[in-house]
Amino acid sequence: MAAVKIPRQSMEIMINQALNKLPHECCGLLLGKNGKITRTIPMKNSEPSPDSYIMDPLQQIDVFTEMEKRGERLIGIYHSHPQGPSTPSNADLKMAFHQDAICIIISLEDKNNPELKTFILEKGSFKEVELI
Repeated sequence: MAAVKIPRQSMEIMINQALNKLPHECCGLLLGKNGKITRTIPMKNSEPSPDSYIMDPLQQIDVFTEMEKRGERLIGIYHSHPQGPSTPSNADLKMAFHQDAICIIISLEDKNNPELKTFILEKGSFKEVELI
């Protein structure tokens, strides 16, 4: 995967959610068709924490059920690092499960200039992918 195009609206939704959930991590899903992101779904962090997230299981069931009905696929998963860099942590690697989905991390180390980085899981580790 050479580069990932994230629609401006998706970036705004992710950054706004990350800022609104401070001091805790936010999380969400990117859904779409034909490899293009068409919906950004903010998810509830069922165990709010500054250094981890657990997507609400009931909300996940609802979103994935609707996703299938609409003929969409999971394009990516995103979450924030309220005080850390936009690089995957050991916990992020342990939680990674979907080989085909991108992982976007939003760093809020500088709250006035949030940083987004995109990764793909390859052979048990994260590889950074260019964000366009």
